[in-house]
Amino acid sequence: MSGGYQINSEDYWNGRFLTNWRREGGAEQSVFFAQIAIENLPSWLIGQMRREFLIVADWGCAQGDGTSVWSRYLNPQQIVGVDFSAVGIDLARERYPSIRFVRENWLETNTEYNDSYDIVFSSNVLEHFQNPYKVLEVLVDHAKKAVILLLPYRELNRCDEHFFSFFSDSIPLVLKKGFRLIWSRVVDCKRLPNTLWPGEQILLVYAESSWVDSLKLSLNDCEIGKNDTVSEITGLTQAVTEREAQIAGLTQAVTEREAQIAGLT
Repeated sequence: MSGGYQINSEDYWNGRFLTNWRREGGAEQSVFFAQIAIENLPSWLIGQMRREFLIVADWGCAQGDGTSVWSRYLNPQQIVGVDFSAVGIDLARERYPSIRFVRENWLETNTEYNDSYDIVFSSNVLEHFQNPYKVLEVLVDHAKKAVILLLPYRELNRCDEHFFSFFSDSIPLVLKKGFRLIWSRVVDCKRLPNTLWPGEQILLVYAESSWVDSLKLSLNDCEIGKNDTVSEITGLTQAVTEREAQIAGLTQAVTEREAQIAGLT
């Protein structure tokens, strides 16, 4: 705990943001995770965000560093950073003045925030809760078209701030309000250069059914993956390339040896 405060309390996170957040790489991780999420989203979804000028709320945005990554792909006016930490939001506003940030605690039971956004994005936040699916229901309440989640996947050795591990048998296909899973991709971060996460991350996209139906998507536009097939294919391709190089080297050595023997006879 930070300063003796309970993990996930506003005082805890205010203390983290004032003291060791950036020193311990929190800002870099926010950028790293946002980049992973965007690079692994379906291209049609990014295109639809641009065409419809969809508003994306980054819930649990901390000091806003992940929103700066979104602003490279979308108009900054399409992005809203949301966090319950007053310190985090104040720092975010200072660092990224072109992006709107709001201090709201969507999980407060005695307060209602009626703001809704086309898309709610949350990166590496739900694992901080003992019952993340109750929290996810709240995120759906604030989303009109989709909810995008990036989560630690198959995390066996959790850090002190993590209270839940996500596995394929605990991830639902359907949420309330007609939101259904249309995209799931696993990324093995250990294979990434300059990685900032020692395990896997899973990207999930839940979309509102009528909106998805209106887009007339095909099977080619959807993906439900439980393993990082991209990294596996890349690894296999690299192994085959290395093996072919070895064979080519051996073949060259045999050829040279045969030439030497022919020169002696």
